[in-house]
Amino acid sequence: MKKAYTNAVLTASLAAACLACAFSAPLFAGEDPRYFSNKAVGTTTADFLNLPAGARAAAMGGAYTAIAEEASAVYWNPAGLVQIPKLSAVFMRAQYLEEISYQYAAYAHRLSYDTVLAGSVLMTDIGSITERDLSGGIMPSGSFTPRDQVFTLSYSKAILEFSDKDIDVSVGVSAKYIKSSIVSSAKSYAGDVGIMTYNFGDIPYRLAVTATNMGGGLTYDKESNPLPLTFKLGAAINPFRNILVATDIVLPKQNNPNVLIGTELALTPNELTRLCVRAGLNVQQMHDGIGGLSVGVGATLHFFSLDYAFVPMGELGSTHRISLTFDFPFRSPIFQRRDRTIFTKMKGISFK
Repeated sequence: MKKAYTNAVLTASLAAACLACAFSAPLFAGEDPRYFSNKAVGTTTADFLNLPAGARAAAMGGAYTAIAEEASAVYWNPAGLVQIPKLSAVFMRAQYLEEISYQYAAYAHRLSYDTVLAGSVLMTDIGSITERDLSGGIMPSGSFTPRDQVFTLSYSKAILEFSDKDIDVSVGVSAKYIKSSIVSSAKSYAGDVGIMTYNFGDIPYRLAVTATNMGGGLTYDKESNPLPLTFKLGAAINPFRNILVATDIVLPKQNNPNVLIGTELALTPNELTRLCVRAGLNVQQMHDGIGGLSVGVGATLHFFSLDYAFVPMGELGSTHRISLTFDFPFRSPIFQRRDRTIFTKMKGISFK
């Protein structure tokens, strides 16, 4: 227990130090001092990078940094990919505001008992927009169709040096290729990094830290606009076997710090079936008067999970997300496995 406590403190301290250094780096680099405050709203581009992936996470208000346990971890926290069984895939379609929609797909494959490789693609469809000149007249081209694409490759590894029977640690990194088209096009590259700790105590919990969208900006014409760099601290706890509670502290470059809260209640009629009800809260959206509450349901039958999220956004309208997740073999939640470890061998995967 003493070793586990020491490892937990070491990992948390390391994560906090990395986060503090990364958070302060832009200021030392001479960037706009308005960043990480409400005065920075509108100063970054590529906000589509903040569109949540997966209906389960969206229903929980986005408080998913310390949960991310299937292929969508490519988006939320690549360190969580080590929780998949042998392979995992997720497909999502989201009907956003007005005519805006976006699709997300991710696939993760286990390379060994402690490493996972994954990839994902996100595509947005804004719909057709009439192109006008400065006087309001319609341009000869008639209309244009903005589209965005994000391709991500992720690698996740469980760390042996910090592991014992009470605590495991995983790390993950991602590389992104970003392409955006409005009237003209722009492209950029970015990276994500994440750490997650798994604490197998009487009341199991997970802690996580991520830094996402670290990279150059997008240049549509002459001026380059920065990406929405974001830091997150996350925690998730299972106070009871079928209840999950999570929270994220979000530090976005383009706004004030935010708090996300999510919860999930699961019913298990049998060992291969799960029925879930979820709810979430986004404090910043509630403060801004654009909703802030989210709800959703989900069902898992053997290898397949079907999830739905309803996220109202006040006067802007309501959004809907539906996703299908495939995990092979059946993915038992990490804290419900027979072995108290995230290091996975096919023979060690529990079906109970």
